[in-house]
Amino acid sequence: DTCPGVLIHWLVPGPSFLETFPVGQASAGQGVLPFDIDTRGNIPCAYSHNCAGTTGTPMSPCSGCAEVVGFIEHLLLLAQDIKSHTKYRFLSHSDMVNITCQYSAENNRLKLKGLNDARRVSHVLTQLDNYKSLIMALSEHDIPHLQHILTVALKRGSSIRQMINTLEDSLAGAYHPRRYTGNDLDMAVLAY
Repeated sequence: DTCPGVLIHWLVPGPSFLETFPVGQASAGQGVLPFDIDTRGNIPCAYSHNCAGTTGTPMSPCSGCAEVVGFIEHLLLLAQDIKSHTKYRFLSHSDMVNITCQYSAENNRLKLKGLNDARRVSHVLTQLDNYKSLIMALSEHDIPHLQHILTVALKRGSSIRQMINTLEDSLAGAYHPRRYTGNDLDMAVLAY
């Protein structure tokens, strides 16, 4: 009688046997499976690399194929309870896709964080340049009514850039602050 191999009753939830079976174990290299898998039937079968091809008992595997039962049960236990530190060669195609999606989401999150940080740094550097411009404008020019211009700008809630523009306009003669003296205020109180 021909050896039927060992039926693989794969009780791992997922789309299909091929997507939930450990991919790295089926490929060549260290830790390769000691058997081949035949997925042509409804239930996949395992055939040992040492399969005799024939058996003395009908519908039962040969001695070489019977040795792989324990190995299949071990893989089934690994596939049903995957730990976070499991080596990739013990993961299935479906698990690898999930891990890739997680890494992709983490990568996108870190990219967004990097872009936000770059924007924040750019804004802070722009503000620093504005403060430097204000200090330079104050130190290089003798601006008439400087204290009054700055007081009015602060009361209005002007930004540093608006204060610099106002000071530049004042130097150019385009802005003339109305400076009221104590006498002007006394006259306003008497008239009111």
